[in-house]
Amino acid sequence: MPEHTRDDFMHTLTLDQIEELTGLPAPTQADPEKERAYRELAWENVKVDEAARSEQVPLDGEVGERP
Repeated sequence: MPEHTRDDFMHTLTLDQIEELTGLPAPTQADPEKERAYRELAWENVKVDEAARSEQVPLDGEVGERP
């Protein structure tokens, strides 16, 4: 996923762009409160995904040769 900031998620990206990036279904005919909640949830999901990726341990087949 390309690097985006919280500001991008909250103000710049469209709901369709966020849905495409995250896979999180965008609300249809969202009022401002639902849209804000969706944007927050999408941003939180991105941060959780990034944290999970950084904590992953490679599988044995993916580890380089051992000395």
